[in-house]
Amino acid sequence: MNFSFRCPTRLEFGPGLVRRAGELLSGLGLDSALLVCGSGPTKASPGYAALKDSLRAAGVAYGEFARVTPDPSDALVNQAAAQALAEGRSCVLAYGGGSPIDCAKSAALVAANAADGRGADGRGADGSGADGSGAPGILDYLYGRAQPVRPALPIIAVPTTAGTGSEMSAAAVTTDAAAKRKLGYSHDSFFPAVALVDPELHLSMPPSVTAATGMDALTHVIESYLSLGANPASDAVNLRCAELIGGSLKRAYERGDDLDARADMAAASALAGAAFSNTGLGMVHGFAHPVGARHGVAHGSANAVILPFVLAAMEGAAGPRMRRLAEALAPGMARAGLPRLVAELAAALGIAPSLKALGIAEPELAAILPDALSYRMRPRSPRAFSDAELEALLRAAWEGDLKAAAAV
Repeated sequence: MNFSFRCPTRLEFGPGLVRRAGELLSGLGLDSALLVCGSGPTKASPGYAALKDSLRAAGVAYGEFARVTPDPSDALVNQAAAQALAEGRSCVLAYGGGSPIDCAKSAALVAANAADGRGADGRGADGSGADGSGAPGILDYLYGRAQPVRPALPIIAVPTTAGTGSEMSAAAVTTDAAAKRKLGYSHDSFFPAVALVDPELHLSMPPSVTAATGMDALTHVIESYLSLGANPASDAVNLRCAELIGGSLKRAYERGDDLDARADMAAASALAGAAFSNTGLGMVHGFAHPVGARHGVAHGSANAVILPFVLAAMEGAAGPRMRRLAEALAPGMARAGLPRLVAELAAALGIAPSLKALGIAEPELAAILPDALSYRMRPRSPRAFSDAELEALLRAAWEGDLKAAAAV
């Protein structure tokens, strides 16, 4: 058996750790950071204030890019990169959920490769670059029009949600606003230098966000474990993460002040990010990306709705591994089957039962499907779905029909 498992991110985990952020950056020799966070309540939160206090106390200079919106667009990424360049920042520090962290990663790559105004191949690609010189912008890398020759600026990730795993992954997602497409991109330098995971920052998450992000983490665990790229190291991580999520997600949803449940979910989210960076994901994400890009559905919610239907269609191809996951997620209840267990958990968390219930009109399926068919990690699925089978599966998820999904 040949496999590799790599995650160079240094994980610092524990309640109250946000107050050590400045010390950690200083210890890494980083004296200037661009802070990237959301445009909503995050930037006014006590945790964000504590983060800035710690940077000032450690003598770390910083600028702020507090304009990230959900599913950050290519324009936002390029604007953040331009600010990092203009201010001469030595690293990018993301504070918030997956959107700020992904935006920070992509901006760090664009900024590093536009630092001399030339970019990857010594000339501008399409004039969309970060510094106005014609150096490549993020879409150039996403569509393969340019290749980065430098690693991203060092990235520090401070997650305030437990779901995306971006704090320990080598991937980032950017929305091509014009095309209404969410595009994933992986680069070794996207592994953050440090993931500072403080579960106290998660205590203020409202139930709906706890549910969506928690189901996102569960989707990562399941798709990574079932991926054709799975290996013994990722299996060990994913099975433990399934246990943590099964024991804590509903508790965190029902009692947001349960620090132990928040800590379990924060650990599961981070470790799952490391696992799926090595294994890849599957068709749940293939469907969820266009659903989110075209309809503004939160990524975790889209995953949660679609997950049981994809699982129902894969039982013939991945039955034994699905049973092991079911036992880890809900000990003693594996007989119910993983698709049913996941659907019941999602319902208990207030997740919609179908794409139709999310407000997606039937004619929109025709626009979602082509994007899903081109998903870059489709070959990692344990079942090699045909295009026609994926079309039938999408319709089953729209109708909310698990039996139809199982018959695909």
